[in-house]
Amino acid sequence: MTLDINTLLTLFLVYMRVFGFLMLIPIFGREFMPPTFKFFLVTAVSFSLLLYSDIKPLEFPTTGHFFIGAAKEFIFGFVAGLILRFIFDAMQIAGELVSVNIGLGLATVFFPQQPQTTVMALIFSLFTTLLFISFAGPEITFMALSRSFEKFPPGTFDLYIINPEFFLKFFYESFILAFKVSLPVIASMLIFNIILALVNRFIPQINVFIVGLPAQLFVGMVILIVVFPVIYLLISSHVRKYIINFVNFLGG
Repeated sequence: MTLDINTLLTLFLVYMRVFGFLMLIPIFGREFMPPTFKFFLVTAVSFSLLLYSDIKPLEFPTTGHFFIGAAKEFIFGFVAGLILRFIFDAMQIAGELVSVNIGLGLATVFFPQQPQTTVMALIFSLFTTLLFISFAGPEITFMALSRSFEKFPPGTFDLYIINPEFFLKFFYESFILAFKVSLPVIASMLIFNIILALVNRFIPQINVFIVGLPAQLFVGMVILIVVFPVIYLLISSHVRKYIINFVNFLGG
């Protein structure tokens, strides 16, 4: 392959798709990844896709056609990364719900670098990331990204060809999973707060606000430990199915 102007412009289109994809997916799209590392990773992946995939150099009649093609590639990568990110954001929401209900919402003061993330949200997000890595998620998604150039060659993607129901299905299934994961803790804490209210009503001498917070944390952690095997089965089953659906979406 000769590095003429058409090849370099096609490489830039590939770069925009990979950049939009890696900007949002977990692991590589996290804030703790140095920007220099992201830049070299996107460049390396783009070069490898151009060299080892069946991507033909494109000819652009005008500069406008080139910029339109680059915008389409970025939108494709952004949409693909957004879909893959749904499951991780959903698990972070599940962790937020658990943290608020067991009384760990104020623990964010110990994380000044990430003031918007609770402790359980960070734990759930890292746990889902570990499952994603253990199921060879990064390798499969990069292979699916490579196969996407066969279904959508550079510059040919159209946002309106995406089925809205198929897109929303990813969203609904992920956040329903978040509700299922946090439901045992939410229900248990609701019953526990009702009990505390009855105790405060019939025995007003007990300061339930001082006794209730550590007891709520203890009961919530016990419930979480007891139901953790079920949570593991729910998350692992969903991650496997989610990866398969995501690969099918990219044309794998």
